[in-house]
Amino acid sequence: MPLFKLYKEDIQQVKKPTNIWFKEAETINQKIASTFGPYGMYKLTSDSDILSNGKDIIDNIELGPMAEPIIKSVTSQYQENKDGTTSLALLLSRLMIEAHNLTTDGLHMSNILSGYEKALDIAVKIVERNIRKIDKDDFKTLEEIIQHSIAGTIADKENIISTIRDAILFLKEPKEEDIAVLTEESGEGAEVIMGLKLDYNRIREDMPEEIENATIALLDKLTPRKTNIDMRINIASAELYSMVAKMEDKELKEYVDKLIDLGVKAVFVKDEIDPRIADMLARNNITAFEKIKEGDLKEIAKSTGAKLTSILSLSKEDLGFVGILDDSESEECIGGVCRT
Repeated sequence: MPLFKLYKEDIQQVKKPTNIWFKEAETINQKIASTFGPYGMYKLTSDSDILSNGKDIIDNIELGPMAEPIIKSVTSQYQENKDGTTSLALLLSRLMIEAHNLTTDGLHMSNILSGYEKALDIAVKIVERNIRKIDKDDFKTLEEIIQHSIAGTIADKENIISTIRDAILFLKEPKEEDIAVLTEESGEGAEVIMGLKLDYNRIREDMPEEIENATIALLDKLTPRKTNIDMRINIASAELYSMVAKMEDKELKEYVDKLIDLGVKAVFVKDEIDPRIADMLARNNITAFEKIKEGDLKEIAKSTGAKLTSILSLSKEDLGFVGILDDSESEECIGGVCRT
């Protein structure tokens, strides 16, 4: 009775497994290589999902068991670093293709592996020799490195480069409460905010919307002091009414003069600000915010060094400082108190 054979996989019928390695490597190379360069193309699944990295592409390619070494390497790279999978997939597939070509020319596989190991040692030494420390003010070199690092990814490069650059330069030893990475709904990218982003607007539009190197004051209120005199003002007491109004105006002007003398450019007030003093502040180019929440006052104090006090006891030691105070619509600020 003649014998017959059963094969679990067609691959077991192939006399030279390297031919299958070559075939799988060629498939990976073709799919990955076209994503590189200025004319690189993104890959789409049948469900119109964009495949943005090497791992995603390989996961969606029909590959046989001989592609397992590349698949495992790319998966490990992704799990460890979440990046570099496209480059690694391309490198490994081309190494396998070149190894196949060398064996076809008669070179033994052991010699090829030995050559690859020596090449790896040389590459590592070259990388180690070329490692250099980048100075904090070397923006050009840093941006070039970032640009190369994100090549081939789906990102608004200009926005993401500036975000990464600011994170590296200014957030080297960050404190969590000092950082907010914000993504705009329009999809224009993210921005790194060094400082606070607060949901308040200046009380008058004619106050400065953006101030650099601003000295600030935190005050409990900016209203006239309550008088101890309980008086009734009516039509017959117009003269008395005028006298009280002048007294209050004089008092409020003294408050503003004090802020001017101390060099204050912005005030954050816990309670309301009297409309008359708001007018005086605007005319003297001082920005003011009112009805600041207790928690936000503490955050501003922590971020700027200012102390919450009354206008009467305010001194130079109570003042704080911000690099940029921005209440404009652009919201592009680093190092200040910003609006949402």
